Amino acid sequence: MPDAYVIEIDDNAAGIVARQPGERHYSFYASEALYRPLETTSFASVAAAQKAASRLRKEARNGIQPARAA
Repeated sequence: MPDAYVIEIDDNAAGIVARQPGERHYSFYASEALYRPLETTSFASVAAAQKAASRLRKEARNGIQPARAA
């Protein structure tokens, strides 16, 4: 069974992160278009995915074009 968590930003679901048994990293799956740049990005932790999604939301609020996640 996958280990999965919902990532929420400002009380809205940004997406989920999930990892399969035996995997070390989480994969991000966006639930809103704003967070699509994070699709297929691997994160070492749920907190790292939360931080990346928060950064995208902050950039969008400030009118900054989101860059593809590293």
